[in-house]
Amino acid sequence: MKIFHIVSNKEWGGGEQYVYDLCQRQRADGIDVQIFCKPIDTIVNKYTEAGLRVETLPLKGALDVKSAWRMAAIVGQAGPCVIHAHNFKDAFTACYARRLCRNRQVRVVMCRHLTRKGKNTLLYRWLYRQLDCLVFDSRLSEDMFLSTGPTIDRGKLRVVHTSIAVPEGLQAVDVRREYGLPADSIIAMYHGRLDPEKGLDTLVEAAGMLNDNPRFRLILVGRGSDEYTSHLKQLISGIGLADKVVLTGFLRSILPYVAAADFGILASTVREGCPLSPQEYMSQGHPVVATNNGGQREYIVDGENGLLVDPGDATQLAAAMRRLAEDAALRQRLGQQAKADYDSRLNYEHFYEQISKIYV
Repeated sequence: MKIFHIVSNKEWGGGEQYVYDLCQRQRADGIDVQIFCKPIDTIVNKYTEAGLRVETLPLKGALDVKSAWRMAAIVGQAGPCVIHAHNFKDAFTACYARRLCRNRQVRVVMCRHLTRKGKNTLLYRWLYRQLDCLVFDSRLSEDMFLSTGPTIDRGKLRVVHTSIAVPEGLQAVDVRREYGLPADSIIAMYHGRLDPEKGLDTLVEAAGMLNDNPRFRLILVGRGSDEYTSHLKQLISGIGLADKVVLTGFLRSILPYVAAADFGILASTVREGCPLSPQEYMSQGHPVVATNNGGQREYIVDGENGLLVDPGDATQLAAAMRRLAEDAALRQRLGQQAKADYDSRLNYEHFYEQISKIYV
C-alpha cells in the first residue's frame, strides 16, 4: 500500500506535526508514504529533512482543478493507494484526483481536526458520497458535525482520539536554571498558540490570585501576533507578575520542558476536539487543569487524573491551580493516574492501531 498525505496549511503547526509523526510511524511499518503540500520552504524542508518525498501543489481548495490534475498524474501510477486528506478543501482535491486518474484502487479518507458544524450543500453532499471514511478526533467533534443533519452515510464515520509520539529516552531540561527561577518553584505551564481563544487573559488573571504563594511560577510557551503578545506582557506587568510569569517564545522541542513542569494548563475558551497539550503532560506523569468545554473531557476526569474548570472563570481556575501548587500529594496522585490513563488508552501505538483501520 502507498499513502499520500495532503498538507495545505501555510505554517507549521499541530496538524503538520500530526502528519509528520504519522508518516514516520507508517514508514517504520514499511509503508510507502508521500506528502502533497504547498511550496512553502519551512514545511517542505521539515518533511524532506525527515526523508519524506514531497510534491508541491497549489492546493487552493474545492475549485482547484490544477492541483487535482497534477495529483491524478501521480496517484494514477501508484496502484493500490490511499489519499489521506486532513480538511474538507483538500478532500475535494483528493476526490477530483481519483476521478481524473481512473485508478480504481484509490481510497480517499479524511481526518477532521476541528469542532465545526457539518455543511449540507449540494457540493458537500457530493463530497460525502465520495469519501470512503471520515474520522473525527473526538465524540464532541462528531456530534458537532452531525448537529446540522448532513446527508452522509453514518457507516463511514469513525472517532479516533489523536495522540502524541513520545521519543524514547526523553530527558527533562533544567527549566528553573534556564529561566532563573528559584530551585523550589512550583511550575505551572501552558504551551500552544498565544491567542485570546486559548483563555490566556483568564490564565494570567488567575495567576495574579496566586501572588501570595512565593513558590508559584507560570511559564507560557508559544508565539502569537505581536499585538497580542504585547497585550499579554502589559497584562502580566499590570498585575504585578513580571517576576512570576515567563514568556519563552516558540520552543522547537516542547516535551523536555513539559517533563520539567509540575502541572499543565489548558484554559481554552473555545471547544477543541482533541487538544494534544494535556496528553503531553499526562505522558510525563503530570496532572492538567483544563477547561471543561472540549474533547479533553473525554480523557480528563475531574479529581481523578486532572482538574476541570469552567472556561473564562478566573476564580475557578485560580482555585484549581492553587490546589495543585500547594498539595504535592494531590499532584502526585493525579499525575500517576494521568500517566496510567495515557499509557493504557491514549498512547501513540493505540492511536496508530485505530487510525490504520481506516485505510482498508
